[in-house]
Amino acid sequence: MSSTLRLATSSPTRTWATIAALYLAQSVPSYLLIMAVPAALRASGMSLTQVGLLSVLMLPLMLKFLWAPWVDRKSWGRLGHRRGWIVITQLSCCAAIAALAWVPPSSITALLVVGMVIALCIATQDIATDGYATSILHNQTQRATGNGIQAAAVAAGVLVGGMLSMQLFEHWGWQATLLLMAGLCLLPLLALPWMQETHAAAPPCMRAERPSILRLLRRPGIWAILLLAMSYRLSEGMVRSMESSYMLTKGLSLSQVGTLSGTAAVTAGLLGSVVAAWWLRRSSQLTVLLGLCVIRVGCYVLFGMHASGHLGGSEVLVVLALTLSMLRYMEMVALYALFMGASSQKQPGTDFSVFVCAELFTYMVSSMAGGAIAQQLSFTGLFAVATGLGVMSLVLTPTLLRKAQHGLMEH
Repeated sequence: MSSTLRLATSSPTRTWATIAALYLAQSVPSYLLIMAVPAALRASGMSLTQVGLLSVLMLPLMLKFLWAPWVDRKSWGRLGHRRGWIVITQLSCCAAIAALAWVPPSSITALLVVGMVIALCIATQDIATDGYATSILHNQTQRATGNGIQAAAVAAGVLVGGMLSMQLFEHWGWQATLLLMAGLCLLPLLALPWMQETHAAAPPCMRAERPSILRLLRRPGIWAILLLAMSYRLSEGMVRSMESSYMLTKGLSLSQVGTLSGTAAVTAGLLGSVVAAWWLRRSSQLTVLLGLCVIRVGCYVLFGMHASGHLGGSEVLVVLALTLSMLRYMEMVALYALFMGASSQKQPGTDFSVFVCAELFTYMVSSMAGGAIAQQLSFTGLFAVATGLGVMSLVLTPTLLRKAQHGLMEH
């Protein structure tokens, strides 16, 4: 039995506040690193080639499953198991962000080194936070609320770590902005006293069965979950990567596209998080996942009609873009609730990390393919391919989910 906080014996309000703080603690530095810092460096005169090198900082988020078993095994004594990891990684992350303030924007090597330290801290904190959330959310109703909060925290991270930071970089400069962000990233640690872990059970490192990826892959039903994770959002990456370019070709201004991709998208995402949590609390996982598939395929069809000239008007395009933004956050809630439900209480950080990394891998591959598909087949062809992949997901999801649930019940 893993260290847990029992919702039944603690304040639900404190539990939800703790989950919100923990996910906010990782989302703010994440979007600072992948959204605001590259923009600030480009504005300072860094070449596109050098800015492109910063994409390597995504690697820890894609590969975190490799060291997730160690995070599940290693406890930090009086600090606690996952709480210890969160304290250490968050303090290290804040220190690295502060150190980045003293790195000249022209020094790409130093930027990459310090940036990689930040990325590793974020990824490791993510493992511990996901493991903690998985261990305390024991049914679909709790997971719906918890993952709704998680998705909302991601949206807040975009606002604070991404958009606010870019504004501050422009008006305050490199050093002052990074020092402020380093301080802000400390604030979520104030919720840690509410993060209660019991220690009645032996620590993970003392168990006969140590957390491992192989242990996960041997469980019945897990391969079905992995296939679902890899197929469900396969169509989304290519559309997401080309969405802004498509809107520009259809006559929207750069500022309009920026608003749609920024504040408007985040607002739609916050709404989507609430709606998805409400829906998942009242319906089965299959109903929600299939419902989102149908809506997504419908959006792709309408995008294709718009690209081919059968559906005109910038107003329609705006509505479709905001609908997709809302869907992305809704899918996050539904999928992450599924991943948490399928994760073992004996190694929750490992299991959840494997599922998320599998999903992220196919999403990134799809994103990289989007430009080539649009170049070869036009935007109409891109939306046709996305529609086909969306239909494939719609067909596969019921079968994969049934196989997964059957295997997990046997286990």
